[in-house]
Amino acid sequence: QLCINLTNERLQQFFNHHMFILEQEEYKKEGIVWQFIDFGLDLEESIDLMEKPMGILPMLDEECVFPKATDMTYKDKVLAQHNKKHPKFSVPSMKEVKGMEHPPHFNIHHYAGVVGYNVEDWLTKNADPLNENCLDLFRKSAMPFMATLFEDCVPAGPKDRKKTFQTMAMMHRKSLNALMAMLNSKQWYQRRVRGFLLWLNSLPVLVHGCCYTPILVLQ
Repeated sequence: QLCINLTNERLQQFFNHHMFILEQEEYKKEGIVWQFIDFGLDLEESIDLMEKPMGILPMLDEECVFPKATDMTYKDKVLAQHNKKHPKFSVPSMKEVKGMEHPPHFNIHHYAGVVGYNVEDWLTKNADPLNENCLDLFRKSAMPFMATLFEDCVPAGPKDRKKTFQTMAMMHRKSLNALMAMLNSKQWYQRRVRGFLLWLNSLPVLVHGCCYTPILVLQ
């Protein structure tokens, strides 16, 4: 869930920057009378809390390296590092968690609202490597699609395992950074994407059992 929320935060920041900030700059360039509005939608603090050095995810990756580390030692380190020190981090009160079966150990103040996180089993989930025998089996699959998905997942030898080990959080951030690099390279603000609704021959489009008639046309 934390990885999903990090992705949402990065994408929201991208959207806010291009739709609200850069769009207003275009108005000025075109001579449109416009009073700049500061939407106050900078998400950098919450993003940094999750992914920068000594952030929630890097600390989780670090804890996965220590053989005697537990979910609770990770929780204690996170609280010591961020509690009452970061504006987007807080700890729920006893009153707030009373009666909960799995109470959150800390809160992150996301763009969409405050989300509580319980760190039980985080170390196990984060360090969950795919069995090398399974990787080899998938890579040699007779199904072309399956083989393509795992063609780069060559099982490492004993000496290389420590070097090639990646946690789930590492892999997620790597994929997310690649996605953001791709989006930024498109320079949407220069292409001036404009959308409007069309009613295609007044016929609805059936998608997964739902009817949709409007479509977005890009210029």
